[in-house]
Amino acid sequence: MDQCPKCGGIWCDRWELFPIAPEEGSRIDPVDEDLLKSAAPVNKKTLYCPRCRDRLQPFKDPLLPPEIQLQRCRRCDGIWLNRGTFGRFKQWQKKTRMEKMPADERVRKLAESYSDPKSWVTTGTRGIFAYPRGEENEDWPAATVKGALSLILQALLRLVLPL
Repeated sequence: MDQCPKCGGIWCDRWELFPIAPEEGSRIDPVDEDLLKSAAPVNKKTLYCPRCRDRLQPFKDPLLPPEIQLQRCRRCDGIWLNRGTFGRFKQWQKKTRMEKMPADERVRKLAESYSDPKSWVTTGTRGIFAYPRGEENEDWPAATVKGALSLILQALLRLVLPL
């Protein structure tokens, strides 16, 4: 996650917004307490993704309250939250989870997901995106050799066969 030091807005790369604990909202959100006292509407000017420079689109979800306005990048799935929106989103998320799932069910789900490494989220080497951990492919050396031989064969055929 990245926070703008000027406006207090927060940029979340793909998958970064949702796994953060709701309690972190009050710790992460404030850059300038005076700025955060009032809600900041999404700017009318066009916003662009800080990663891929694609235009951000307003994220419309009928379940979200109107004071939580998000903007999403269509290309890289990043999300922009205006100042103060991160804390409000995390409080709404916490309230929704408490209403939808009792405490014993949450503990059971947590234990279940912790025991399954496929459900873990890992961060990319450059810190740009978080990727769900995939299956290890043991056949990659054979696939690489097969691909290289295919390219060599195609090049030789192009040299031999006139077009």
